[in-house]
Amino acid sequence: MAATNYRAVLTAPGSFRLLSTALVGRLPQGMSALAVLLLVRQATGSYAAAGVAVGANALASATASPVLGRLIDRVGQRRVLGPAAALQAGVYVILAFAAAGHAETLFLIACAALAGSLVPPIAPVVRTLLRDLFDDLSVRETAYALEAIAQETIWIVGPLLVTVVITLASPKAAVLMLAVLVLMGTLLFLRSPLLARPEDHAAADPQRGSALASVDLRWLLLPVTLTGFALGAVEVGIPALALHDGSRPASGFLLALWSVGSVVGGIRYSSARWNATLGSRYTLLLLANCAFIAPLLAANTIAVAAVCSFIAGLAVAPVFSCQQSLVGQVVRPGTEHEAFSWTLSGLIGGVAGGSALGGIVIGPIGVKAPFVIACGVACLAAIAASRFRGRFGIRGAPVTA
Repeated sequence: MAATNYRAVLTAPGSFRLLSTALVGRLPQGMSALAVLLLVRQATGSYAAAGVAVGANALASATASPVLGRLIDRVGQRRVLGPAAALQAGVYVILAFAAAGHAETLFLIACAALAGSLVPPIAPVVRTLLRDLFDDLSVRETAYALEAIAQETIWIVGPLLVTVVITLASPKAAVLMLAVLVLMGTLLFLRSPLLARPEDHAAADPQRGSALASVDLRWLLLPVTLTGFALGAVEVGIPALALHDGSRPASGFLLALWSVGSVVGGIRYSSARWNATLGSRYTLLLLANCAFIAPLLAANTIAVAAVCSFIAGLAVAPVFSCQQSLVGQVVRPGTEHEAFSWTLSGLIGGVAGGSALGGIVIGPIGVKAPFVIACGVACLAAIAASRFRGRFGIRGAPVTA
């Protein structure tokens, strides 16, 4: 079953090239936070200013993502991806030289925010194309699982690449490299054969409205955002464990193990045979996410934290994979890119909120506080997802809106 699905995904015309070029095109998204943080920190001497710049970058990305997605549904993929990449690359170049010239902090923060608002929406395009390419829901889920694994690879490789460039050169060089990769990676992605297929946006009904007209999509945004909130709290809590134990280098190691756990979970999920409906599976995976985060509450040494960090990641990629399949079921025709953009926006917004609250509670309560929050919110996400229990069979079901 698993081998058959993998073969179906990777041998479908254009599928392998789509996934591989998307990986390259999205790599800058795994690099931007660290590169911007270190550049603004060097230019201003303030971690607070650097943190605000990174936060502004993420918030702008979350806000603009649905707008860009809806624009793609209206005018097409190429007319949005190319210009967005060119503009974002230009903004990163301005940011790099402005920081080197010790420009005003507010200007640097504004540049970081503008760059965030121009992230080329490659992820929604990939997820829409995979939805159109595979009718069999089980094969489509395997495709989404591979896409989720690739996403985790971005978060592992991106920061490491930034660290290497900064060690050999400077934060300015890292941001300039970011500009080059944004432009070249997006252009490479645009050469994928699947993006050359005719799009039906020109003939679409102008009265079709927003993707949010789907009640199911609006409801789905609740567990999506709550899941992001839980992951954001974990993302802050894991490095705090290392710092509390007096080992700053271990913070990156533990975060990497978290992502490795997600990759392993994604591979296992995509190779399993599921009898539960898609909606029920989503609820079960969210409960598993809560259960896998819980061991972090018992981590009292770096060795134990390493094992617990790996476990905490096991459900992440499976949740994302199942979530994308659900979006594909509840989306209204002609609004696919906007729908996938909304879930991406909800996830990013949730991560930002979870990271903020997780960081706030560490001081007064302790390093385990973010994990308490993460477990509670992850359980709430599972409860919110219970709306979809019993819905959408293995090969799909009629879309309801």
